Formats: sequence, structure tokens, C-alpha cells
Amino acid sequence: MSQTKSTKCYIEEYESGPGKMSARLREKVTGRKVDLGITLEGKEGFLRFLSSAGVNKLMMPDVFSKDRHEDCIVVSGDADFDAPDEIRFIFNENLSYSFA
Repeated sequence: MSQTKSTKCYIEEYESGPGKMSARLREKVTGRKVDLGITLEGKEGFLRFLSSAGVNKLMMPDVFSKDRHEDCIVVSGDADFDAPDEIRFIFNENLSYSFA
């Protein structure tokens, strides 16, 4: 049975290969991985969302910081899995993510 959860996240940028940068969500403070359970269809919209943060990095730098809390991404929805190192959401009509 899934639970409705809400968490504040930051964007972690990392090198996924030689000269290739990628990004993923991590929970503010704990640093645990945040998985949105995104399907292939939903991935394009989420990537556009993440890229808008990169373009506006100077205006909202805390969205890239684990410890600073002025800017963040709030993710809410049905949690499929909630462990000390990861929270995984179900990609359905209840899932939402937005800058805060």
C-alpha cells in the first residue's frame, strides 16, 4: 500500500561519462536518492523542468545545494518505497514536482 509523501529536494549534478553531465534529485538535509518512477513518456517533461533550473542557476542557487534551504524542489505523491537511502514515488496522477 502506498503512502502520500512530500519532500524537499535539490538537484545533484554528476558526471555520467567522459564530458557528460547528468542530474538527479536528492532529498535536502538527508541526501537520500529521490526516484520519481518516471516512465519514458514522462521523462521528457521532467528533463525540461530540470534544465530550466540550470538556466536560472544564478537566480536560485540553493536548488543545487543539499544544506541551503531558500530554494528547493518539492516532490509530492504516492510513495512506493521509503528507506533511509532512497524514496521512490509512483508515477501517476498524484505525482507533482515544482520549484519552491
